Amino acid sequence: MFDIGFFELVLLGVVGLLVLGPERLPHAVRMTTAYLGKIRRAVSSVREEFEREVNMHEMQQRIKQQLDESGLDEAQKSLQALKQQVEGPVKQKSHVFGVALPEQAEDDPDTRHNPTAPENEAEPLPKPEPEVEPDPEAVPEAKQESPKA
Repeated sequence: MFDIGFFELVLLGVVGLLVLGPERLPHAVRMTTAYLGKIRRAVSSVREEFEREVNMHEMQQRIKQQLDESGLDEAQKSLQALKQQVEGPVKQKSHVFGVALPEQAEDDPDTRHNPTAPENEAEPLPKPEPEVEPDPEAVPEAKQESPKA
């Protein structure tokens, strides 16, 4: 990538040894290789994502081209026109003799074959009787206060 030969690496090692010293040089080399590894992974990730996007775009173009060539759009348009032709008379018949027809209730599978009959309907609940408050004058006083001794 950088076209560095053996003698250049030896020269970098000697300069690094003189500048950093024998104690800090191994740590500096490890950190440098770690950063280079992160950079390589990031570059390869970006390149792979770019290639995926390009391939996906090319696939989409091919699929669109094949759909255009197969005539599915024309078939879909003809089916839409046929649907409008079939539904047109039904919508026109919704008003017969100027009177609107009642809306059809949705077909309920529970009552389709077994419509509800009046004898099968639930009976209404009885109305509650209003509460009558007792008249205080009509109630005799059973207890009279007795004198305490």
